[in-house]
Amino acid sequence: MGVMSRPAACTEALVLRVWPCGETSAVASLLTLDHGYIKVIAKAARGPRSSLRPLIEPGRLVTVEFSLDPGRELQFLRGGGVDLDPMGDGATLERSAYLLGALELVDRCRPMGGVGPHDGEAAAAGDLFAVCGRFVRMLSSRTCTRMALLFFAFEWELLARHGLAPEVSACVTCGRDRTEWEASTLRFNPAEGGVVCGACVLGGGVNAGQPLGEEALDHLRDMARGGIDLDGAGGEGPALSRPLRRELGGLLHRFLGYHLPGYRLPAALELLRARKDSSG
Repeated sequence: MGVMSRPAACTEALVLRVWPCGETSAVASLLTLDHGYIKVIAKAARGPRSSLRPLIEPGRLVTVEFSLDPGRELQFLRGGGVDLDPMGDGATLERSAYLLGALELVDRCRPMGGVGPHDGEAAAAGDLFAVCGRFVRMLSSRTCTRMALLFFAFEWELLARHGLAPEVSACVTCGRDRTEWEASTLRFNPAEGGVVCGACVLGGGVNAGQPLGEEALDHLRDMARGGIDLDGAGGEGPALSRPLRRELGGLLHRFLGYHLPGYRLPAALELLRARKDSSG
């Protein structure tokens, strides 16, 4: 009489979070290509000779094999391999901050859907995994000179996966396009859902929102067209100026906070901002 093997899965994954379990084991939260969000327990993975230890470093893209028992909250990690370590060429504060910030956003602000490997949630998570993979690969590239812009494009993609991307091609209240706008009075309003033109601001009836500069608007429109694949994000090119970085970051931060339940500014970005503030 044959012995029925236990069900298992093998898939690509992004390691989001890891925390200790018992004396030597660890629990990891994974975003997988084929099965959505999965938590695995890696037995004895904190031991120095464990073959599972390299598979549970946050930010790594891995191919993993784990048990697939729908009755269990934790699946057993069995093995696998590392596909990409974004810190492999040396960690910098900026690269580490944007990587950890993206992982926190993905873990806290999950796409909406059902439950199970073949339903809406798994499909949405698989789509998000593809976005995360592009982000991690671009961030880990030695030619990545625009990490802030790359991170902002990632935040835009996260909003898009929720169906909440801001409207930047026309005024959200009257529908006027850019050729009819008064650039000096443009506003970006999370409550309204995007750009509010000067005429609507001056006419009253809407909450004005935050001032929006032409250069920031150009970057937002690039994100709307190309998402994380926008030209120059992660490639060669001058880094964003500090005022522009602050403007874009603040606009997206307010929009995410208004529309996504569970959102908060990632702790890693707080550290990065504190360092930049102290350096003047």
